[in-house]
Amino acid sequence: MYTLPDLPDTIAREVFANLCASLPAPAVDTPDSRAARDEAAMAAVAALHPADAWEAKLAADLVSAEAYLMDCRRLASEYRNDIAVTLRCRAQANSAMRELRSLLRDYRRTQAERDKALNEMHPAAMERSGWWFRDASIPAPTASPEPVEPPQPTEPTVVASPAPDWSTLTEAEQFALIHPDRARGIRAAGGLPAGFDYGPPEPHIVAEIVNGTSPILRALDRPPAAMAAE
Repeated sequence: MYTLPDLPDTIAREVFANLCASLPAPAVDTPDSRAARDEAAMAAVAALHPADAWEAKLAADLVSAEAYLMDCRRLASEYRNDIAVTLRCRAQANSAMRELRSLLRDYRRTQAERDKALNEMHPAAMERSGWWFRDASIPAPTASPEPVEPPQPTEPTVVASPAPDWSTLTEAEQFALIHPDRARGIRAAGGLPAGFDYGPPEPHIVAEIVNGTSPILRALDRPPAAMAAE
């Protein structure tokens, strides 16, 4: 049974069915490989933290677009001796990349608008952390005119900061934002981890994930639990 946190099972089942129908066939098309593909795709949808049915649909579209992109790249490599086929596959991969970037911008905008509204209504609702949030100290409360104890330092709250321009990010940073679990495993293993069950990124992307020092890539060194607690 595939579920999505905070969403009814009926919605999760519908998202899962539509997602599986839109995914390209595995390179080795067997029942086991299809099951592994479907499980990894649904886990990627859940990793995007959809909070309602519309966000779940957008998250599934993102995962489907990324799978199509990786399949086009795989075919370009598989038919590299046929230049015409290779060029067509690369053109389709570039088109899929543009679609993926557009979908991700829409998805991040939708989540940022929702989180901002929640924060305005109740700051405690902003418990989910991500790469576009930062800590900021809030002023101490105004002293009462009556004699009171000195105010204690307040805990920092989490507020939204502007998201970086997606077009300025490297392919490795984009991969890390779309697939944080995969990127964290690659960085921890110093390369593709043993037994990985997803379409591997390009070698230069793997190398940058392992050796990169940008804030987005350094954040992969922190365990998910520690990032959520900040």
